[in-house]
Amino acid sequence: MWNTWRCLRHGLASRCTLLKRELSSTAPMPAKAFVDAENQFAHKVLATSVKPYQILRTEEYLKTDLTAPLLLPQDVLQPPPSKVEPAELQRALKQLTQYCAQTNTQLSDERFTNFIRVYCEQLHRFSDEQLLDALRCLQELPTPESTKTPNYMELWNTLDIECCRRVEQWKQTQLLLVCDAWYQLGLARIGEYVWLALRKLGRKLRKLPPEQLVQCMFLCNLLRRQVFEMFDFELNLQKCSQQLTLQELGVMAMGFFKTQTPIRNPELVEQLYQRLGAQLDSVEDITLVALLKVLRYSSKLPQVAALQQLLEALLPQVERVSLLTCLHMALLGCELQTCNDALIEQVLLRFERELPQARLKDLERICLVIALFNLRTANGVEQRLLELMPQALRERMDEILRYPRCYTTCLQFLSMRDIYDTELLSVALEPRFLRHTYRSGMPGREYFHLDSLAQLLGESYTGPRLTERQRQQMGKLYTQYLPESDGRYKLNNTDRILVELRDSVSSLLRFPVHFKHILPQYERCDLVVCYDRQKKCVLPIAEDCPADYSGVLLTRQHLLDEQDAEHVDTLVFVVAGWNNVIRDKDRCTGLFDMKLRQLRQLGHKPIVIYWHEWRALATMDRQDFLKRRLRQAVNI
Repeated sequence: MWNTWRCLRHGLASRCTLLKRELSSTAPMPAKAFVDAENQFAHKVLATSVKPYQILRTEEYLKTDLTAPLLLPQDVLQPPPSKVEPAELQRALKQLTQYCAQTNTQLSDERFTNFIRVYCEQLHRFSDEQLLDALRCLQELPTPESTKTPNYMELWNTLDIECCRRVEQWKQTQLLLVCDAWYQLGLARIGEYVWLALRKLGRKLRKLPPEQLVQCMFLCNLLRRQVFEMFDFELNLQKCSQQLTLQELGVMAMGFFKTQTPIRNPELVEQLYQRLGAQLDSVEDITLVALLKVLRYSSKLPQVAALQQLLEALLPQVERVSLLTCLHMALLGCELQTCNDALIEQVLLRFERELPQARLKDLERICLVIALFNLRTANGVEQRLLELMPQALRERMDEILRYPRCYTTCLQFLSMRDIYDTELLSVALEPRFLRHTYRSGMPGREYFHLDSLAQLLGESYTGPRLTERQRQQMGKLYTQYLPESDGRYKLNNTDRILVELRDSVSSLLRFPVHFKHILPQYERCDLVVCYDRQKKCVLPIAEDCPADYSGVLLTRQHLLDEQDAEHVDTLVFVVAGWNNVIRDKDRCTGLFDMKLRQLRQLGHKPIVIYWHEWRALATMDRQDFLKRRLRQAVNI
């Protein structure tokens, strides 16, 4: 373990170079790819259900006599005739796979090459059941080093081609049974058959019985892409949801989330809230996580009450479930800026106790929770946890090199709570690390924030920075347009408030005021007023002020025409939209709070205008409201 992060910086170049070479090569993937605990759990749900799921059972078929001599048939060791019967070939294949399984012999053995060649040439003559038998046999083989292993690749690839040829002939049950065989081989995403079978099944998705609907979604989960109109899943699921167990609903939830498909039917979302809430005490972790993910992804404003009720009900479950499940409990309200402070506090206590077991991605996500909800507990657990994060990151070099974006976004979330480490920051901004993180294209917005943080740290930071060109490109890409009501842009609610605010302030001060991106790392612009307290008038913004979208942090010197004067205030009107505040809490999000801190650090005076306050004012009352706010800021 390194004592300082500098050791990581010195070793980064060679490690990144090696990693880049490994990732850019065409090294074959492991044969049992895409198999994880979540998919295994979901498949077990289907396999143990009383519903007629199409699961390929292999236990009895593959049972072998361990006392029998380990002999290979002559058809395998010698080239079989080109017109041998399929039944004889199938019998020889089964004996071959049993031999390989008992002696741990790889199918790539050169002794088997001729047999595999003839077998593949004759596959088109096999019956449907014989094709299934062949897929069963492949499951008995020792795990190959790669899906591209000789003989093994030729065999599964030819089987895939033959299955694809028969898609249009097979009924739904046969399609799903063969799909399950490919899943059990770990080849569902690599071959073409499952994709083609799902496309055919999708034609009648609204009419499928519940068990076929769930199995189709399980396969979509494996492919991690939308195969057809996913809304059809919702229509059918709403009709049959009461016929499904909570575990089966969890399998459906996995598919919605992995295909990045939110549930758009509010009644279905409400049903999921109710079903989950009724079985919280007994639900398994994987099912709970799947449902929490899809509820977070799908919930809108009408579901806030149900979400808050579920957050309250989750509190007693914190000590029962895994750390990962606790994390998803804390993340549940992120999309709607809704949280239960007591629940978050209990989750943070779990993380404090079990921090060494957390993955880098878990650290990033829990930092998001702390930063977004801007929580300050009585016992200070969030501050203690944040102060442990820099050292926790230092201990995860291998994970950082594999998932560098988790590292950079984690640093951004830490900075929202005023936690930063100059060595960690210098590693993130190191050009070689940046190229490793974003091999092509523009660096993400988190780099805009980190580079701006490095500038605001002043002399205390001496590490690398983004180039001027990179900042200019980010300024053009990541900052929003300056809103106007002339029809050029489609304005959202916050933009309309900004335009109304500008017109009201200009009318009040009898001087035209303008929008500027004072802090360009934040996408939305603000209203800027340069006010001379001695002359009691508004001053124009300096003519040589950097152009809009240039990516420059605007200091007082940038805005004022002459040298900085103590009697001139640079006022920044900042609109706090509904997504800048925590729902039903008297606090802003961490990102908005950091923006106000950074404005003050640059010498500006922020004046926060909350969207709900502005909307509640009649047009005639807005002038008086602004006078009070300006008087509080500069005693106008």
